[in-house]
Amino acid sequence: MLKFQNMKSFMTVMILAFSLNGLTQDSILLQDNITRPALSLRCKELHKERSDKVKVQQRLNALLQRNQNLIKKSPRAKETLHARLKANQVKVKNELYLTTLQIETMEENIVRSGCPGIAL
Repeated sequence: MLKFQNMKSFMTVMILAFSLNGLTQDSILLQDNITRPALSLRCKELHKERSDKVKVQQRLNALLQRNQNLIKKSPRAKETLHARLKANQVKVKNELYLTTLQIETMEENIVRSGCPGIAL
C-alpha cells in the first residue's frame, strides 16, 4: 500500500512538472513569434521604403503647387511657355497619382505582413 501511494505522488509530481515545462515552452514560442528579429528587420525595411515614397509624394505635391503658381503668373502671350507648363503639370499629376497608388500598396503589404505600429 505504501508503494502505491508513493507511486501516486510521484506521478502527480511528474505530471505537474511536465505541464509547467510545457507552459514555459509555449510562452517562449509565443514571445518568439511576436519579436522575431527577421520580422522586425523586414518591418523596418518596409517602413523605410514607405517613408521614402511619402517624401517623394511630398516633393511632387510641392512641384505641382509650384507649377500651378507659374501657370498663373505666366503671360498668356507666351503660348509655348504656357503649353510646356500645362504639359509639365499633367506629367507631375500622373506621377503623383502613381506614387499615391504605390504608397497604398506598400501600406497594404505592411499590414498583411503583420508589422506592428503602423501610423497611416
